[in-house]
Amino acid sequence: MDAHRLVDPIRIRVKSFSSPFSSFRWVDNNYRNYPENYAIRRLFSLGRSHLAQTLLIEDIQPSGMIREENEEIKDYVADHSMEGLVRLSFWRTAFKRPNASDCRDENCIGYAILKHDKAPSRNYDEWHVFEAVFRKFDHPHNCVADPMRVRLKLGGFPIAVDGVIYAQQNQLNKACAQVALRSVISKILKRDIPYTEINRFARQALAGTFNPAIGLKAKQIQAVLDGFGIRFKDFDYSQHPYYERRKNPYRKYIYAGVESGNCALLGFSLKGPAVTYDSCHIIPLYGHTFNKDTWAPDAEISYFRVGEKLRYVSSINWTSSFLGHDDNFGPNFCIPRLYISPKQVLYVAELLKPGVVYSGAQAEAMSLRFLYTAIQRQQSSNVWWQRLAFYTEPEEQRIVLRAIAINRDTYIEHLSTESDWEGNHENPELIKVLSSWLPKHLWVVEVSVPQLFPANERKLGEIILNGELMISDGRGERSHFCMARLPSLFYFNLGKKKFLTIPSKLRSHLPVIRL
Repeated sequence: MDAHRLVDPIRIRVKSFSSPFSSFRWVDNNYRNYPENYAIRRLFSLGRSHLAQTLLIEDIQPSGMIREENEEIKDYVADHSMEGLVRLSFWRTAFKRPNASDCRDENCIGYAILKHDKAPSRNYDEWHVFEAVFRKFDHPHNCVADPMRVRLKLGGFPIAVDGVIYAQQNQLNKACAQVALRSVISKILKRDIPYTEINRFARQALAGTFNPAIGLKAKQIQAVLDGFGIRFKDFDYSQHPYYERRKNPYRKYIYAGVESGNCALLGFSLKGPAVTYDSCHIIPLYGHTFNKDTWAPDAEISYFRVGEKLRYVSSINWTSSFLGHDDNFGPNFCIPRLYISPKQVLYVAELLKPGVVYSGAQAEAMSLRFLYTAIQRQQSSNVWWQRLAFYTEPEEQRIVLRAIAINRDTYIEHLSTESDWEGNHENPELIKVLSSWLPKHLWVVEVSVPQLFPANERKLGEIILNGELMISDGRGERSHFCMARLPSLFYFNLGKKKFLTIPSKLRSHLPVIRL
């Protein structure tokens, strides 16, 4: 799948990115479709933002996925021809020709492959971004867990760039849904996905003529995800009464997907309240920002949720924006969490970690009920236990929960290597037992309190759920509970409504798990 990235260039040009070089003039003269080619201009804007000094331009022949795409387009548009293909890369260092000292991983900001397609019968003659990968900004509060490592050759040298594949529709064999699916599936599977495979699965889900240029409906998106073996939790708002939007907020689906290192898909209407898929757009989301100083978590409980019986603060409240692509405008955007009105949203999908079969929102809900029950029934002289108990009292209820899906080995490594604030480590013999007793795929719901979580990014414990058990298979919620670790104490589920409590050597707070 990397042939189009590894193909040797026909011609190489090097341009200094410093003044008087003009990105606007370069795009106007070389890739102009109409006065503002937003997506291509965004690539050059990212180069500027990362302080690029050199632009490398390589003309290449179609190979691998690009050759396959040309063949597929011919099946739908007989008079299609590819008029141009160029590989651009942006570099932190200044050089006049590619060389081993400058063309290294750490100096490459990102790359893009631009493709010029022509189809007179469709009145189509445009450049588009076949793919691009740019590193995220170095700001520590831009969180992208488990990015894909893309390997390619630039200037004849092997290069690796960490990021999430961006792609743009061409209205010939791919629309916004296909390019969004390519972004999220390639990140999860850590391999690139050809459009021929995406369209094959989408075609199988549709009775009648299939036209990939008009996009995909929810059933086709589901079929593509199923075809690649990716589990998901989605909600098609167009098929439910309007009041279901409040019960199934799209933001929770997105956050649970991106916080666990996976992705999410968001489809929304472009005109008025979302009732049909006409004029619908879909985008991929793969990360989020983290704002330590946001006002929302405190205000949410104190001002806007007074009177609710069981409350908590989800870690989503410290997220100002989701990170994602928009094929109309380009890669690596911050999309404000509260910007898109629920009235506009048509579809959302939380993509799950391999082996996990239910959503993060469900994991938080199950953990909350256990936590409040455990705190009410247990007393402890541990000061952090008492602080935790304070935030579960009816007039407070400010417990912070953060749900992440991880495998057993990741959790065991975390428990083995981290120490609490006083330097205590967990009992290694107990950890050894856990490494063979816990299921392979887990929901870990981290438990913290206000100020400790945002300021220190630390927690007081976690509740461990079996991520492999379906919720709708007749089992009660208790069967999903494996164990909980809270200050100085472990809870273990023995089955038949029996629990075992044993001491923990971790008496205060630990860092949260970073993916």
